[in-house]
Amino acid sequence: MPEVPEIVMLHGGSAKAAAAADARIMIVDDNRINLHLLTAILERNGLSRFEFAQDGREALTKLAKFDPDLILLDLMMPDLDGFEVCRRMRLDPRYAELPILVQSSLNRPEDRARAFAAGATDYVSKPINAAELMARIRIHLQNRFLIRRLRDYRHHTERELAMARQMQEQLMPQAAQLLSLEADLGIRVGAQFAPTSELGGDSWDLRRDGRGRLLVWLIDFSGHGVGAALNVFRLHAILKSIGLDDFDPAAFLETINRRLCTLLQTGQFATMLAGVVDPERDRFLYASAGSTRPMVWAPGATLPTLGDSRGLPAGIFSGASYENRSLPLPAGGSLFLYSDAAIELPVDDGVLDDEGLAGLVGECIDEPDCRTLLERVLGKLAKLGSFEDDLTAVVLQRLR
Repeated sequence: MPEVPEIVMLHGGSAKAAAAADARIMIVDDNRINLHLLTAILERNGLSRFEFAQDGREALTKLAKFDPDLILLDLMMPDLDGFEVCRRMRLDPRYAELPILVQSSLNRPEDRARAFAAGATDYVSKPINAAELMARIRIHLQNRFLIRRLRDYRHHTERELAMARQMQEQLMPQAAQLLSLEADLGIRVGAQFAPTSELGGDSWDLRRDGRGRLLVWLIDFSGHGVGAALNVFRLHAILKSIGLDDFDPAAFLETINRRLCTLLQTGQFATMLAGVVDPERDRFLYASAGSTRPMVWAPGATLPTLGDSRGLPAGIFSGASYENRSLPLPAGGSLFLYSDAAIELPVDDGVLDDEGLAGLVGECIDEPDCRTLLERVLGKLAKLGSFEDDLTAVVLQRLR
């Protein structure tokens, strides 16, 4: 990233005075003597890139091509005066933040107020005092370059975050994988991942174990943003080293917990639910590390059944143990997993809890397609307020 130019007075002896040559100054004045005077002052102080205009229309015509860093603008000019030039420039987004130093012999308070109302950045009275003029120019140019550098840094950061967001999303199941699962196992999946910032601490995944059964897990790291997202990437590296041949949810969580205890900083933790769809037993076998309560329902149900989700969050105590539990999941049945953002929205008597969310799901439970059901549930949640944490929601529907 380029250095921010430092504008200094040449007679101050600074080695960085030459950087002032990068600043482009447009001088707008209908008086040739004033043009020469201002140019001489600027040149003596290390500035060398100028454009001149002798009226307001000429200045507006030259703006785009010259792209100034600062404008010295006379207020009293024929045809199009400095007040109108200011107003027109401020209407153009390209020049909304461009420093405009107006110079005028009009010294009444109402004239100054009128200039600032038109969009002037600063006001210099005539006759020009060279020291005062350069002090004001130096301040505004330093601010100009600083803002430009900060904006460039923000754009660079936004690009980097967008790339990281794309990488994070690629860790989760993609559309082709979901279609393959539906064709091979008869399980349809609807999912939503919505971080509160560019990156989030939620993640979920689907795998197959050595017996061909579908595995699912959803994890929610404490916090959100870059720090939480880094933990998601750490988890992904851990998962690649864990065998899934004969999946046992409780043993899986115990392994994850031990690894996270060595990686997470003090105060960080993760809630997690991991489970396996067992079509032979028509059950969903799972274990929970302090996650939200899973929901299941069979065809014809009017409300979902809530599972038990007790368990110590992962990353706190390396010796934690977890319990295998199960819920009925027959053919035609559905499973709903979600992060805690879905149960932290305000309602009349406090915040929405698992039971309250189950009631909202019940209002949509007659929806035959799990993907549409999820859209309806999320729409109801959105009406309650904005999510203050990362949101992940996954619905699995057994078609056979």
